[in-house]
Amino acid sequence: MRWEGPDGYWACDEPERIDVAFVAAWLSENAFWARGRPAEVVARSVENSVVIGLFDADGAQVGFARLVTDQATFGWLCDVFVDAEHEGRGLGSFLVESTLAHPSVRCVRVALCAEPGRSLYRRHGFVPLTAPERWMQRDPR
Repeated sequence: MRWEGPDGYWACDEPERIDVAFVAAWLSENAFWARGRPAEVVARSVENSVVIGLFDADGAQVGFARLVTDQATFGWLCDVFVDAEHEGRGLGSFLVESTLAHPSVRCVRVALCAEPGRSLYRRHGFVPLTAPERWMQRDPR
C-alpha cells in the first residue's frame, strides 16, 4: 500500500523499500528505547513485522514505523520515528495515521509503549492502560 502525505512525502508498506541500515543506525543512535540495538536484530525485526517506511519526494527514507501483529486480535506499534531534518511538517502524525490504517491492524487493538501523555498518539486514539504506566492502547473502532 502507498499513502500520499504532505509536500510530496509518502509512506508505503513494501519491506523491500526499507533501508535497513538507515533504520538500524537511527534506532541505535537516536532512540532511547533501542539505543545500541544491533543491525542484525533490526533486520530480523523488519523481516518479521509489518513495516511502514516514510519517504521524501525524491524517494529517500526519512522515517519508519513497525507493527507486530497477529492481524486478528492484537497489534503493537513500535520503532516509530521521523528523522530530525524532517520534523515539524506533520510527518509524525501522517506516519502514525498511515500505519494505523494498514489492513493488518485496522480492526484490532493496538498498543504502544511511549512517554506518558504524548499528544501525537492521543490524537490517534491511544489512551493509558491501567498498568504499567508506559503502555497505551487503542481499541478497535
